[in-house]
Amino acid sequence: MSAVDPSLYDSFARYGSGITLVATRDDDHDLFFIAASVLTASVNPFTLAVSVGQDRDALPAITAGAPWAVSVLAAHHLPLVRRLTSPGTRAERLDALGEAGAVASAEGPLFLPDALVTLWCTTHSTTPVNDQMLLVGEVTRGSAPEEGVPLLRWNRAFHTTTRLAVPSAA
Repeated sequence: MSAVDPSLYDSFARYGSGITLVATRDDDHDLFFIAASVLTASVNPFTLAVSVGQDRDALPAITAGAPWAVSVLAAHHLPLVRRLTSPGTRAERLDALGEAGAVASAEGPLFLPDALVTLWCTTHSTTPVNDQMLLVGEVTRGSAPEEGVPLLRWNRAFHTTTRLAVPSAA
């Protein structure tokens, strides 16, 4: 891998995005990760694109056809996101999800009933992109949206829209 200009890390850190919990299930395990790179790929039919690190343990189940859920997280999920993105064991992360109220959906994957919205997907296609896998999933169902303030990733940290610094007019 070639060296990356450090200013690119600073530039990409300023590309704000929503925070999601992506979850699936294989035969015996709940698998999940936090993702900030999720976007609407099409609306007819509805599809999502998610950038996933190729080393994520959920990736083999998703690419093999297991259904997956994308829960869009709200500001009140910040403690959960911090626990899931900090060093810890898989068991500790599963406990954190349980304490946050995650439950199994009819399709199998865990989801957060108090998320802003949850979308259930099946894999439409996958494309390797360097150290990531770009997943495109067809949305099969969505939950009723909840009211709340979205949780965002911006400038290497988690924020809400009310906590982002707004530059003053010149």
